[in-house]
Amino acid sequence: MSDIDFEELNDKKDEFFIIDVRSPGELEYQGHIPGAHNIPLSELDEAMALEDEEFTEKYGFEKPKEDATVITLCQKGGRARKARELMVAAGFITRVYGGSFDDWKANGGEVEFGKP
Repeated sequence: MSDIDFEELNDKKDEFFIIDVRSPGELEYQGHIPGAHNIPLSELDEAMALEDEEFTEKYGFEKPKEDATVITLCQKGGRARKARELMVAAGFITRVYGGSFDDWKANGGEVEFGKP
């Protein structure tokens, strides 16, 4: 599946399950896309193996459904590509926001601060 660009993500972000794989500190300091969920890349593989209830307890939001389209992003795109590989291996339909958070900010996307 193809990468997603700013325009499509901005227009349809409520239709996707967005996973920001940066560290919690990066999100708190730099901000995040409204509606994005944080699962650090170092935890992603293990997180997707958790049962739904365990996942929700650990992360504070529901695990994506297998039929959801997941968008992965990070700061510049490198970690997001690795995250896509992990998500596809776990059975999820996954696209990468290649420009990631830097591109989001450069295009004037809305940014929230604090815990996503």
